[in-house]
Amino acid sequence: MQLEPRKLARQIRRVINLLIFLEKRSVLQHQGLRLHPSEIHLMQVIRERPDLNAGGMAQRLGVSNGAVSQTLARLEKKGVIKKAKDPSLKNRVTAVLTAVGNEAIERFETQQASSVKAFSVYLAGLSESEREVIGSFLSEVEEFLKGLR
Repeated sequence: MQLEPRKLARQIRRVINLLIFLEKRSVLQHQGLRLHPSEIHLMQVIRERPDLNAGGMAQRLGVSNGAVSQTLARLEKKGVIKKAKDPSLKNRVTAVLTAVGNEAIERFETQQASSVKAFSVYLAGLSESEREVIGSFLSEVEEFLKGLR
């Protein structure tokens, strides 16, 4: 069965909308805290790249510096990060996860592991060339979506 490009494009749009809906619903409850997806994503960036300043975090996430600053303030208030200013560079703000922040990210990643595993099993059943086509397609979609910002 051959899919028309328009039908396939509509299907892709439906899948993206489902992912957005699932993302908005995924609030992490940890030690009486409610952590929203934007907060979790920023915490993951902080964990992966503690050397990044707020501008670097914004660039990595594809959001504004203001959005990162607001989210950092909320995370600090919740006690999951600590902000630090570089004394030699007044405007340079970095952040580190607290013990509670590390526990929250560990819990989030543990919860996500089952869906990642299920998808990995499916992908492992595909041929190398099929995985290459999917990888290439996803790279194109990612670049296309970045261009819409």
